[in-house]
Amino acid sequence: MKQVMAAVVLLVAGMCLALPSDPTAALKKADADWSASAQNVDKFISFLTDDVDMSGPEGKWSHGKEAARAEWAQMLKDPGFKLSWSAQSADVSKDGTMGYTRGTWQATMGGKPMNGTYATVWKKQKDGNWRVVVDMATPQAPQQ
Repeated sequence: MKQVMAAVVLLVAGMCLALPSDPTAALKKADADWSASAQNVDKFISFLTDDVDMSGPEGKWSHGKEAARAEWAQMLKDPGFKLSWSAQSADVSKDGTMGYTRGTWQATMGGKPMNGTYATVWKKQKDGNWRVVVDMATPQAPQQ
């Protein structure tokens, strides 16, 4: 009887290991890890593709990793600069190569608190890591 139970346990464990991981959870984790890197330019930039397109709250688009690095380094010169965000939803294409996250962000820039929404398009790289292809932040409209 012990041998039968052991065989059943091994069979169930093997089946659990064979289950595919949740690609949406992996994408949300990449988004959260990127948010956690916001205060370090090198870590922040490591999440971007070389040909990334980004638009911040001011609505200006930049193209390429080096343009993003220059802009991010400039923002980090402000000792009061803080930025974080949280995904409210994510989805991954059926083939698992593209995905998006969207959610809300909060920041302090130039001593002023700001917040808004964002949408990020991600592409899975050959090494299995998700990298940002397009990122767009929209500020919340001022209250009237």
